[in-house]
Amino acid sequence: MTLTPRPYQEQGRDFLAARKFALLADEMRVGKTPQAILAAAKAGAQRMLVLCPAIAVPQWKSETERWWPADTRLPAASVLSYQRALKVWQTDGACDVDVFIADECHFASNPAAQRTKMVYGKNGFAMNAGATWALSGTPATKHAGNLWPMFRAFGITKMDYEQFCRHHCTYDRTGERVIGTRADRISGVKSMLARIMLRRTRKEVAPQMPGIDYQFLNVEPVSRVDLSAANVNAFTTDVRGGNVDTENRVEVAKVKALPLVEHIDFAIHNELLTQTVVFGWHIEGLEAVVKGLEARGIKADLLNGSTSPKRRVEIQEDFRHGLTQVVVANILAAGTAIDLSAASHGFFLELDWLPSNNVQAANRLVSMTKNEPVTFDIVTWPGSRDDNVQRILLTRAKQLANMLS
Repeated sequence: MTLTPRPYQEQGRDFLAARKFALLADEMRVGKTPQAILAAAKAGAQRMLVLCPAIAVPQWKSETERWWPADTRLPAASVLSYQRALKVWQTDGACDVDVFIADECHFASNPAAQRTKMVYGKNGFAMNAGATWALSGTPATKHAGNLWPMFRAFGITKMDYEQFCRHHCTYDRTGERVIGTRADRISGVKSMLARIMLRRTRKEVAPQMPGIDYQFLNVEPVSRVDLSAANVNAFTTDVRGGNVDTENRVEVAKVKALPLVEHIDFAIHNELLTQTVVFGWHIEGLEAVVKGLEARGIKADLLNGSTSPKRRVEIQEDFRHGLTQVVVANILAAGTAIDLSAASHGFFLELDWLPSNNVQAANRLVSMTKNEPVTFDIVTWPGSRDDNVQRILLTRAKQLANMLS
């Protein structure tokens, strides 16, 4: 049965269908997939290629069948993961299609990567398609330079990558590594985006929906012998351009796990929370949270990169039906193609270095069908370098959001 689009989805459909190159950058959970499918149908596409993260391949296939107009013949559609597509491209080259859709297009933002060349290069899919539409709620994951491959392919800039970054970005103290976007260049970047981009926030398409609110949850180690303050302060030299000591960062996550478990235990047993989600990066910290919760009689499921597609669906459905109280998940593994909106409050045990990945994960709790606000506590250790890092990362996320607003 074909679904009926909402007015804003019809607007997105028409925007894409009328353009050879376009970026649909609606905020996460607004529904970019149906709009792209409807646009392909309106454009009369007979051959369609979709590249997306591997975990989203089944969703794209099912959504195409659900949203493709019943009175129009389904196209010859290929839905490939970026990894699978790269193998095909390296063997057979780019195929000719009417519509090429690069979902989560920020996956192709490094100009030196083969994946980016596959999407935007001279012999890439975009250059061999009748129309190319990029989709992402976070098209720039770190800085304006992430937009260059798309801007160059879409004819928005003639600068090479070095020139573009020197003009629009900030660098670390060595002058070699791009670390951010120049505040005085944001308006220029926004003007370039305006030539190809349509972006609506959830607030615009559903005014009744509150935004996501973030605050910090201060914790102290249960035992000082877990990790000395000196070790915490040494876990990274400089978030703005230094090297990361992964082993020490793992220890920081593990130390914060137990006080977080105690916080969740209190909240659930005192009916302050019914269900919640804990996001983090390192498996050791996530496993410590699950172990601590289960020791207190709280049903928790772990979702990470090794979780099978079948198990992902089971975790989602158990959580949706209230059979699981807490989902503990890796930020990247749970950032796409999963619905965790049964909870309205969540925690970040630690933040990812890419601000966009944190935003993607947080939006898993959002649903267009509920009006309850979504809130997050970012677990931090005051006075530690960890605390400094978390605050810088949150500031960067807000900076990227400003560039797209």
